[in-house]
Amino acid sequence: MPKDVTPHQLYKQIDGTDIDTTHESGGLDTIVATNGWEPIVLGIGSGAVVKRTYIDLEGWSAQELTTFVQGVDVQKMRTPLSGTLLANPVVYEYDILSTRRLRLAEMSFFPMVPGFLGAPSTLDLKDVVYAQSRTYAENGTVPGTYITTDTATYGSGNPTAMSRLHWTRLIVFMSAAPARLTMYPTNLVIQSVTAKEKDLVWMERLRRSYVLQDQADI
Repeated sequence: MPKDVTPHQLYKQIDGTDIDTTHESGGLDTIVATNGWEPIVLGIGSGAVVKRTYIDLEGWSAQELTTFVQGVDVQKMRTPLSGTLLANPVVYEYDILSTRRLRLAEMSFFPMVPGFLGAPSTLDLKDVVYAQSRTYAENGTVPGTYITTDTATYGSGNPTAMSRLHWTRLIVFMSAAPARLTMYPTNLVIQSVTAKEKDLVWMERLRRSYVLQDQADI
């Protein structure tokens, strides 16, 4: 059994972004996003933006402590806002906590996302600590606003010995016309504990994490 169990609360924030798209020859051509969000053109009628950050666990890792995530709260300021009626009729939102940083290429095969069978990623289920997905559909009553049509969670909840816990926010949108899509800031609150595991258990957990990073070539 782990020893020296100590509770902690972790916080992280990601700012929102304004996403502007242009269309040529009937398809999505370019994506420009503010506040450091990275664009991904997925196909003729869809695009995505992503923001990648992390929570620093270096102090605990240096003490050879393992982090056990007990609870995750992803807090949205509000639902998205569209500047043009029916320009972005559906928006998909993913918040992924993982043991390593996700590459842009791993998020370019929507609707497949890391953590599921068939996804083009070396990040499997046990390396996704927690993830939440939401689907928004444009509100037919109040133009430009969205309603939430689906919310789901997945992930293994596995503990980690790594020095970082990575948070990826991925926004995928169906783009029917040039428009601005606004995504608002998000808070992340994590309830966790640290504990001292047996040396062999901790070392194997750490080894697995570094093997995964080598496979990802990041």
